[in-house]
Amino acid sequence: MDMDKIRLRVEEMSRLFGVKPPAVIHGEPPEGADCILKRRGKYSLIVVGDTFDALPERLQDADIAWVVAASDAKHVRKDGVSMRRALVIGLVIGTLVAPFVILYDSFIPLLIAVVAVVVVMSPYALRQRMYGLDRRVAKVCGEEMVRHALSYWEEHPPQMRGLYRLVLKLQPSMAKRAARLASANQ
Repeated sequence: MDMDKIRLRVEEMSRLFGVKPPAVIHGEPPEGADCILKRRGKYSLIVVGDTFDALPERLQDADIAWVVAASDAKHVRKDGVSMRRALVIGLVIGTLVAPFVILYDSFIPLLIAVVAVVVVMSPYALRQRMYGLDRRVAKVCGEEMVRHALSYWEEHPPQMRGLYRLVLKLQPSMAKRAARLASANQ
């Protein structure tokens, strides 16, 4: 595996996205992943695994494009669930739960409401973030590359385990992502 070549591609992709290039190392991403983005405070790190070399060059570029786009915390936050929407949802739930807290003289209803919000909002926020990343990568690298990568990953889904598998299951399917991307560009 030529890490210098991969670093060069990451730098080129970072220029296209207008972000600071993340550091790139050879390592062990989670089983089933070719490369993964890890955040270390304000810094981002791309961990490239041995299976990355086996991918066709177009898919390597797509993988790099997604992790570089995800490394831009400012855009990822903007494309995800807006703070205004989260605040409105929080206020509505707080308004609905407050009478129960007073009525039962207990914070258990509040705890149940907070857990329910996390269970409902986490998948929603993750989906919005994925759709936003897809749109951004398509805008910068072209819709054809995104469609090709999504169809490949639909035919060859990553075989993740543990928490990564749960996160993968919470994401929209590749077909839904492709359909959403097509409808967003019409």
